[in-house]
Amino acid sequence: MFKLKNKNNQGIYSAPNKQAGFTLIELIVSISIMTLLTVLFLANYKSSNKRTDVIMTAQQIVSDIHLAQNNALGLVKYNGLVPAGGWGISFDTSTTSYMMFADLNAPGTLGYLSYDPLSEGSISYGARPTSLSPNIIISSLKVGNNSVPNATVTFLPPDPQTNISSAGATSTALLIQIQDKSNLSNIKTIRVNFLGLAEVID
Repeated sequence: MFKLKNKNNQGIYSAPNKQAGFTLIELIVSISIMTLLTVLFLANYKSSNKRTDVIMTAQQIVSDIHLAQNNALGLVKYNGLVPAGGWGISFDTSTTSYMMFADLNAPGTLGYLSYDPLSEGSISYGARPTSLSPNIIISSLKVGNNSVPNATVTFLPPDPQTNISSAGATSTALLIQIQDKSNLSNIKTIRVNFLGLAEVID
């Protein structure tokens, strides 16, 4: 605080205090920086959530393949009977879901290693559809080296023997690729082999 004397050297006056604070420009700059940081954070948060959705969906598919395998091992019944062809999962690139079903056809008969929604996909008997997360799609299916629109993986007890097929053709491996529709570079691939091993490979 400054001490000043008047002209006659009588009495002492104090200079007024200068109040500290933001100027209008400083305030606008501060708000702009905070807004920019918030936008960047939200964009990164949404991107992380979408990556997490793809990862979780891939893990769910692997889990459901193992569940079908366990159903075959445990001789789980469908409509009161153990399915002659075991239990399996049907995948289709044209839908946003996949189905765990009971293969009612015995090995070597017509319809074995394929999925009939009417007779083998009844929820009340034990079949189970699973919807994919929003914006997640099955972008491709590969049986062996061939891209196919649909494919099934079935497990035939007692081993259980793993059967991978599409349109009657069998193979030793299936690649299931899922991706986020809004970010096509966000991809996960699940591999199922003839031993029944299912895993997310990338």
